[in-house]
Amino acid sequence: MDWDDLKFFLAVARSKSLSATSRELGVSASTVSRRIAALEQALDLKLFRHHRDGYDLTEAGEDLLPSAEIAAAQMAVLERSALEKEGGFSGEVRLDAPELLGQNILLPSLGTLASDYPDIRLDIRSSVRPVRLNARESDIVLRLVRPEHGSYKMRTVGKVGFGLYCSKGFAQGNWMPSHAEELQQFRVIGWNDELRFLTMALWLEELCPGTPPSLKLSSFNAQLEAVQKGLGVAVLPCFAAKRAGLMRVLEDEASLTLDLWLLVQDQAAKLPRVRIVSEHLRRVLANNDQLLETGVG
Repeated sequence: MDWDDLKFFLAVARSKSLSATSRELGVSASTVSRRIAALEQALDLKLFRHHRDGYDLTEAGEDLLPSAEIAAAQMAVLERSALEKEGGFSGEVRLDAPELLGQNILLPSLGTLASDYPDIRLDIRSSVRPVRLNARESDIVLRLVRPEHGSYKMRTVGKVGFGLYCSKGFAQGNWMPSHAEELQQFRVIGWNDELRFLTMALWLEELCPGTPPSLKLSSFNAQLEAVQKGLGVAVLPCFAAKRAGLMRVLEDEASLTLDLWLLVQDQAAKLPRVRIVSEHLRRVLANNDQLLETGVG
């Protein structure tokens, strides 16, 4: 088996298209098809099912996917290690961070890191969705849910507080609830259905059982913007809400605090540049511990 064929397998599994994979990898669609066929022949397995809308993984393909992702990630780390300059304080570090945390807390701190280590390049991805650890696409991951699997060194690096917030204009134009039951009379901003698994979404459902949100959005940035525009109340990180000048709703009653986990991929942890960035993040988060948990700091 040619290990390079795994790159083609993973690309088709993601895109479900030979043409999209050919554009991504800079080869012809026939080359992609040939490499997939070679991998299937080497493994004596049918990995994809071709249909009118593209390519779907077969059961055998689904079984291969986690191992292929792990192998590809390990090869990527080895390649990046080989390309490091002497001393190791250069190259790219890939970081996944929760939405708003990366923008409000981490980005403002990067000036010092860039000054001390100008040859370290950062690829920061920020999303509300927890990163898929099996894919091992990131060297460092910050997340609000403890992972149950994955080859990562992990530790808690603080807590993040959440609360219900509204704009000052919204508060002035409406009476403010004193109990969670009264939230049913307010315009509540929630999450799209595919994100109902998020801890913040589940907590909001507990506060407003049986009350569908008047507005569903798919990101914290969108919810923050909607609250600032006076469109309703939403669950937001305290540090971001306070910075935006929002008002806390049910301050004495409703609160949500989640542990913040720092994960460093096992192979990437051996790289000096990854250790440098990891230590920098730990210092930044420790210096902002009160701000993260309470919004004050």
